[in-house]
Formats: sequence, structure tokens, C-alpha cells
Amino acid sequence: MTQFYIPMNIDKTEPSVVLDQTFDFTISNYGFGDLSDDRCIEIYKDGRVFSHFIERWLEEMFELVHVKGCKQYDFHDKAHPHILYDEKTFTHNGCKYCPSNMLGQGRVFNKEVFEEKSKKMIFCIVSNVNFPHIRVKFVKGEVLMQKYPLGVIGIKHHDEFFDV
Repeated sequence: MTQFYIPMNIDKTEPSVVLDQTFDFTISNYGFGDLSDDRCIEIYKDGRVFSHFIERWLEEMFELVHVKGCKQYDFHDKAHPHILYDEKTFTHNGCKYCPSNMLGQGRVFNKEVFEEKSKKMIFCIVSNVNFPHIRVKFVKGEVLMQKYPLGVIGIKHHDEFFDV
């Protein structure tokens, strides 16, 4: 009987998405009723509005399953449900990829909780800065934390983040 050696360090559950690669898209169907294109673009550049649409769109474009409701993550991998993803939008104000419950007036950033969550997560960073042209990049949380340890990618790093 032939035996095969299988190294123990091979991860048999790689994510279904390509990591650390920027994908460029132009959204062509984004209108609403009789609103002008300029008005719709202005609305979609608001990350709070944009997230509702982009999360459903990402599920259609990538091997992801959207998790409805306000959970601690937005998606799980279609092939490997234990792999979790969180979508964060890069707007003209930059990108804050720390947990949403740590953002806003009166909320406190907890570095320990942030690091623990980020290590378990793949972040899907989507830029709507030039909407309807969007950029999408999937990055492991531990990789993001090495370069941006406080959960913030400033707008001045936008091009560098997506072009690397």
C-alpha cells in the first residue's frame, strides 16, 4: 500500500476570494426613480447608505454568503462557512475597519477586542470615493493591523492601499 505524506502546515480551507488583489468595477445601474445621476452618486458616496447595497452586490460577485442583520461580520465564505468577512467602506473620510460598535460619539475604542476580532476576520475594503467606479480588496485582518494598527486607513493612503 502506498502512503502519501501530507504536510501539516497546508491550510486546506483557503478563502474562496483572492486576497490582496484590487478589483475594479464600474456600477452602471444605480439610479432611483427620477433622481438625477449626480444626486444618486452623492447618496451612494455616503457609506451608511452604500453598505446596504454593496453587501448584496458583493454576495452576487464573489463566493460569499451575506449574513442579514447587524452581526459581528457581514459574510461567510460559501465553500468554507467558518471563514468570516466584514465589509468596510473607504469613503472620502478614509476607512475605519474597527468594529462598528467602537465608532461614533460616546463609543470607546478597545484595542484588545479590536485585535482579537481582526485576527479572525478577512476584511473586504470597498472604495466608493470615485463612485460609480468602485475598488474592492480582500485583506486578512492580521495583515491590515500590521500596517494600520488602530483600525484606520487615512484617505491619504487610499491610492497606496489599492495600488499595492
